Formats: sequence, structure tokens, C-alpha cells
Amino acid sequence: MASPLPSSSRLFCSVCCMYSEHPGSFVEDSSSCRKCSLVSGLETRVFELEARLCTLETKASPSYSQVVAGPAGRACSSRIASAGSPPASPVQPGEIKDGFVTVRGKRSGKRTTLVHQQLHVSNRFAPLSDTPAEPDTLVIGSSIVRDVKHPAVSVRCYPGARVGDIEGNLRLLKQSRKRFRRIVIHAGGNDARRRQSEVLKLNVASVCELAKSMADTVVFSGPLPNLVNDEMYSRFSSFNRWLSRWCPENDIVFVDNWHAFWGKPGLMRRDGIHPTWDGAALLTRNLAAKLSLPK
Repeated sequence: MASPLPSSSRLFCSVCCMYSEHPGSFVEDSSSCRKCSLVSGLETRVFELEARLCTLETKASPSYSQVVAGPAGRACSSRIASAGSPPASPVQPGEIKDGFVTVRGKRSGKRTTLVHQQLHVSNRFAPLSDTPAEPDTLVIGSSIVRDVKHPAVSVRCYPGARVGDIEGNLRLLKQSRKRFRRIVIHAGGNDARRRQSEVLKLNVASVCELAKSMADTVVFSGPLPNLVNDEMYSRFSSFNRWLSRWCPENDIVFVDNWHAFWGKPGLMRRDGIHPTWDGAALLTRNLAAKLSLPK
């Protein structure tokens, strides 16, 4: 194994304070190694580039005096100076100012005043605003009116509701000061199963009286034919006959659905109570025709 060179034959770098046994790793006529010389040269180059960048930024950004001396500064100074001085005389025709020749146009002695009349637009079915117009006809009832669809009608369906339930919901609407042009009530079928005909008649009179205070026109939609059994057929038929007499006597519009659905089994579901899609469409047409609603 070769012995290390004596310290007198080693080279010493004054920058990194390291010894080296290879003379080729040092720069000639210098006391620093090649690595330290390269790093020193790169640092010097970086300092030069930073100084040049600062000089370019100083030239690119105008100083305050340059801004004031510019066109915008001169315009601002002229406005400030003219604030306390009397207004300048207007430019006369033919006078040259800022390289332009002013020319006065012809002006007639008559003064014309244009008056724009405001056009009143009223269309409740297609309003100009993004908010759709609320229908002014309310159809409220049991599950029979679930599939009634019409653009000018708002439907509120309460499955299993009796006449008293419909009256309670109308009272809630009245508390919010809701008012409609027409209110259509379809109820009574669930009451007829309770075998209390006289109570049903009193409830119908009560709900119609409440509806009159909330709408200009009250409509009662008659029951559909019920063929579940003989007893239900008799009660529904009797209720329909009573409505056909009582409604005209009390200023209530009556919609006779019994004769429109009678003898047409395709309009009723298998349960014999609820209408099919075709039956709901026929019920909608009956209401639209009675209320003269747009198709």
C-alpha cells in the first residue's frame, strides 16, 4: 500500500480550505481549486445579471415627474389651472384650433319634442318576467283529480280526503289571503261510504260557502259512477242527483260527470273508483268546457 504524500507536496485551496494531492485540480497562477473558481465565476455572472435587470426595470417604470410631465399630467394640470379662471370663449366658426377647422352647422328655429307613449302590456299566460303567472283557477279534491292536467289550472290533490278535509285546507289558503277567480271542488265520495247523507249535505254547503269568500265562481264537480257494489252505486247516484238540484239553487256551477262516464268501462280502473288516464283526460275536458278554459 502506497504511503500518503507529505504535507509539503500537497496543494491547499484558500477558498474551500481543502488539500489536494493532484495539481491538475488547481487553476494555474491561483490559490484556488477549479471548483471554487467555477463557483466564483458563476456568482459574478449572477450579480451582473441582477444589476442589469434592475437597470431595465428602472427605465421601464416612469417616475412621478415623468407622469406629471406626460399628456395626462398636462391635461390634469390644465383642468386644475382653469378651475379658478373664467371660462374660455367658445371657438368661432372658421377658427383653427388643434389642427382642425370648426364649422357651425345649420340649426332651425323650430324645436321638436319627441313624446314616447308607454304601451301597456297585459298577458297573464305569457308574462314578460321570468316568473310564471300563477293560475287563477284552483282544483282541489280527493285522489280523483290527481291526474287532472291543464296549464291554466292549479291542482291540489289530497288522497282519501273528505269534504271536511277540503274545507280545512281552504281555510289555510284563506289565512294567506289567497284569492282565485274560480275554485273547483271534487269531494264527497269518501263521505258517502260513511252512510251519513245528511251530514254530507251540510258539509258540502259549508265548504261551498267558504269557497265563495275566496273566489268569484265556485264549481262543484260531481262524482264518478261507482260500480263497486249496489249500495255504493245507490249512494253515489243519490248524491249526484242532489248536487244537480242544490248547486243551481245556491249559485254553484255543477259539473255532471256521471253521464259522461256512464257506460264507458275503459274510463275507470279495475277498482271501479279512480279514473284511468283516458278518464282523467275526459274529466279535464269536462271542467275546461264548463269553465270556458283555453284548450
